[in-house]
Amino acid sequence: MANIALLIAGGTGARMHQDIPKQFLSVNDKPVIVYTIEAFQKHPDIHAIYVACLDGWQDILQAYVKQFNATKVKKIVRGGRNGQDSIRNGVYAIAEDFEGDDLILVHDAIRPMVSADIISDNIAKCRKHGNAIT
Repeated sequence: MANIALLIAGGTGARMHQDIPKQFLSVNDKPVIVYTIEAFQKHPDIHAIYVACLDGWQDILQAYVKQFNATKVKKIVRGGRNGQDSIRNGVYAIAEDFEGDDLILVHDAIRPMVSADIISDNIAKCRKHGNAIT
C-alpha cells in the first residue's frame, strides 16, 4: 500500500502578471515548486511523487528534480487545461505504475508550506476511512 503525492503544477499564474509561472518563481534561490516537492520528499510515509506540470516546463522541472536530488519524483506528466484535467492526467499516470490499495494525496504545487503533520494526518484519516483520493 503506497502513499503517492500528486502535485498539480499546471497553472500559468496569469493573475501575477509574470513571464514565469508562479510555481517556478524563486524564493531564496529556490523555485517554489521545489519547496513543495521537498515537503513530500522528506516525509517518511510518502513513497512516490508525481507532478502534473505546465506544458513546456517539464524539462525545467526535471532539471530541478535532479539538481535538488528529489529521488521520490517518479514521473512528470503534462498538466491539463485546468486543475481537474491535470489531476486526471496524474491519476492515469499513477495507475500505470501502481495498483491496489494505494493512496493518492493531491496537492497544489504552489502551496509549499504543507507540514509533515498535515501530510501524516491526511494519510491516517484516508486510511482509516478507506478513501482513495484526498
